[in-house]
Amino acid sequence: MVKNQTFSHRGALSPSIDNLRNLLLIRSIALLGQTAVLAYVLASSRTLSSLAGVTISLVLLALVTMASLWRTTRPWPVADREFLGQLLIDVLGWTALMYFTGGANNPFISYYIVPVVIAAAVLPWRHTWLIAGTCILAYSLLIRAYQPFPLFTPHAAMGHGDSASVHVLGMWFNFLFSVGLITYFVVRMAAILRHQEEQAAVEREDRLRNDQVMAVASLAAGTAHDLGTPLATMTVLTDEMLASERLDATTREDCELLKTQIAQCKSTLAALSRTAELQSARQSQSIQAGRFAKEVIERWAVRRPGTAYRFECATGSPQIAVDPTLGQALENLLNNAADTGSEEISMRVEWDTAQVHIQIRDWGPGIAPAVMERIGKPMLHADRSGLGIGLMLSQATVERHGGRVELRNHREGGVLATLSLPRTD
Repeated sequence: MVKNQTFSHRGALSPSIDNLRNLLLIRSIALLGQTAVLAYVLASSRTLSSLAGVTISLVLLALVTMASLWRTTRPWPVADREFLGQLLIDVLGWTALMYFTGGANNPFISYYIVPVVIAAAVLPWRHTWLIAGTCILAYSLLIRAYQPFPLFTPHAAMGHGDSASVHVLGMWFNFLFSVGLITYFVVRMAAILRHQEEQAAVEREDRLRNDQVMAVASLAAGTAHDLGTPLATMTVLTDEMLASERLDATTREDCELLKTQIAQCKSTLAALSRTAELQSARQSQSIQAGRFAKEVIERWAVRRPGTAYRFECATGSPQIAVDPTLGQALENLLNNAADTGSEEISMRVEWDTAQVHIQIRDWGPGIAPAVMERIGKPMLHADRSGLGIGLMLSQATVERHGGRVELRNHREGGVLATLSLPRTD
């Protein structure tokens, strides 16, 4: 069953190919620095003793980096776990290098800050704390477990003592303090930035949708004005035809039907104009939710006589604020349900302490997952399922009244659309 689709958007920053490439670039620079240290020691001491471990570590880490660079040429998305794995490779590889080059005595030990900062900026907070804890553990172990390195521990013997110097302990406490501050505050700042980007994305989509709604409204207003004259002409011609005594019974019956349909068109255009006036004055009225829903479905059923409906609502339904546009929004949802080919439509009114929920269910084929992902997007196009401009207008109308629209595939087949509105009583 497809999960619920509500008209809200939750964006989130996630690792990308560019982020992975930047991480690999930072790792490559760090490897070049260690390679330069190795070359300096080799040139100054002209000995290969104690350099085998660091050389092997550098080569292995360089091979992993090259393989990772090749991976960035692939179209696969970078998941959080993959990026976390790359950072753990950084930590473990750097730990091996530090072990063979003097441990905590190596001034390059502060590189452990880098993966912590990157994780805090890119990954979820759980992953960030995992990286921070791994770095602290590695740094702590390197205070006691390491191999002396000529450049950084020139006076250490192979059997160095168990106690660390005050200077090294001070560096460790400084690192611990820095990691804690960076992890906490950078994670918070990254979360704030993510939230701001989410809000900006929602506002952009809202502006785009509102622009489209205004364009549709302008087109509807212009069309209503343009239709006034031809409808008046058709009314005059129909009256003249009906006034003729030469019409046979069948033709007269057709003209009567035509006159009725023209009157219905004029009534619809007049209602459209009144709705625009009410909206410009922002007028609404309070009405019982059950009464409102029943009036809408009964009015809709007159225009869709081929579709049976069932209405359920307990007595004593709460009050909601409505205007004509809200009734049209509910009718759009009913039309979408009927357009699925369902022989019957069900409407049910429920409520809780804060909201009223008007549920519309059909027994059609349901909504495909690909279409469900596009529902509520400003550029959703109409298709055979009946989802399109009507649904977008319904969404905009309901949100303007402080409510929301939710669609989901029912577990027994068909689609369940729920229109939720705040209570006013």
